Amino acid sequence: MKNYRFISTLIISFLYLKGTAQLKPNSDKQIIIGKVDSLYSEILKEQREIWVQVPQNTDSSEKFPVIYVLDASKNFYSVSAILKQLLPLKIPNSIIVGIANTDRTRDFTPTNVPFQRGHESKTSGGASNFLKFFEQELKPFINSKYPTENNNTIIGHSTGGLFVLYTFLNYEAVFDNYLAIDPSLWWDQEYLVNEAQAKINTKNFKDKSLYIAVANSLGEAMDTVNVRRDKTVPTEQIRANLKFHDILVKHNGQLNFKWEYFKNEDHGSIVIPAQYNGMRSVFSWFPFYEMWRFNTPKKYSAKQLTEPYYRHYEKLSKRFKRKVKPDWQLVNDVGSYLLKGYKLHEKALAFFEMNLDFYPEQSKSYMALGDYYALQKEKAIAIEYYKKALEIDGNLEAQTRLFKLKE
Repeated sequence: MKNYRFISTLIISFLYLKGTAQLKPNSDKQIIIGKVDSLYSEILKEQREIWVQVPQNTDSSEKFPVIYVLDASKNFYSVSAILKQLLPLKIPNSIIVGIANTDRTRDFTPTNVPFQRGHESKTSGGASNFLKFFEQELKPFINSKYPTENNNTIIGHSTGGLFVLYTFLNYEAVFDNYLAIDPSLWWDQEYLVNEAQAKINTKNFKDKSLYIAVANSLGEAMDTVNVRRDKTVPTEQIRANLKFHDILVKHNGQLNFKWEYFKNEDHGSIVIPAQYNGMRSVFSWFPFYEMWRFNTPKKYSAKQLTEPYYRHYEKLSKRFKRKVKPDWQLVNDVGSYLLKGYKLHEKALAFFEMNLDFYPEQSKSYMALGDYYALQKEKAIAIEYYKKALEIDGNLEAQTRLFKLKE
């Protein structure tokens, strides 16, 4: 009993160590969550400051998805903290890139409206240019300088949320996951709402994730039935969002989206709960809940224990646009857990064989199977696996095992 509990603890510790190696104090006892970088944009004709957090103390060969965060000074810290809380099982470890503002009205709005809501906005309407900066300059800069995975998320609040939805509707290939928090869809007489009606049918949103959070901007007076009929300025934000929701529902079969209403949050207070829920939503494909079947292995057959791995990692491979495999050591530890802790030989074998399926080029996959068959007193089969390990890379352990078996 103590033995298999120990192995189970090792497996869980292994997962958490892989996911939480960041935000640690440095030698000067400072907690540093990122750095300020910058690049000059030929498109925008200005220097743009970006805030970057890269996971620390990880394997140099590892690559990470990128989460782009608009309004860096307001949102970078909270996204960083939420990412840390969700690691390692709810969301993939990621690089965070916050984009600091120079003229947010210019960058986030799709049309020019010189005057709105009592304020001048002469520079508005630069969203298409800002998107070119993203696609042609910022993303290539980040990909060339940092260890990036081919999976990108964008998060924006208010007018930043408007930009997120503008990108989703017009240039859906730029990002994989879109998170818009209380977006300013009222902009220019609901320009983007009207555009959505015409554009959703013309786009391919396969494997795209969209999350929209909407705040209660009216307090206790909020009544969706009456709000939809209203024409006054105080209700224009929620009205536009409700209309956009109706369009999404109408095209539900084409979209992978979640629309969430926060009745107890206003336009400002919605940000953090929406970031948390939104990041869980757009990465809903990442958690591997069925992995934990190994904790109650007697309930499942060998196939029921291992098949979820093949399905899950096929799904991850689609999302990351490359072959993704389970960690070899994790799978091997689960096999050892079933063998030593529960004496479930057939089920343990299924995990060792799965490692061979995923890692046929590695001698340790054959070593694990050789050790298994040696333990089962099936000497001839064990010898064959050790010989294969020896052929691959001259594995010295295999050589030692073979010598002992032949004796």
